[in-house]
Amino acid sequence: EKAECFVHVYANAGLPNAMGGYDDTPEDMAGYNLPFFENGWVNMVGGCCGSTPPHIAALGKCIADNDFKPRPLPKLGHPKMMLSGLEDLV
Repeated sequence: EKAECFVHVYANAGLPNAMGGYDDTPEDMAGYNLPFFENGWVNMVGGCCGSTPPHIAALGKCIADNDFKPRPLPKLGHPKMMLSGLEDLV
């Protein structure tokens, strides 16, 4: 209800281990994202560091198996594209 834009979550497959790898299984990653799906907080979900095609497939399966729907936009005006990150957008 606060964001007038689409919300995208792209999580890591856990935190990096001592060797720089990521240990979360696809099922772990889907489970950690479950509150976002259950509460209807996101429009799009994906994966970042450590994510593999099986991780993305697990997210899709979790969404499909539970018939989760994308977050509806609140009636605050026209959607705008907003980006966040560490680097300047030029």
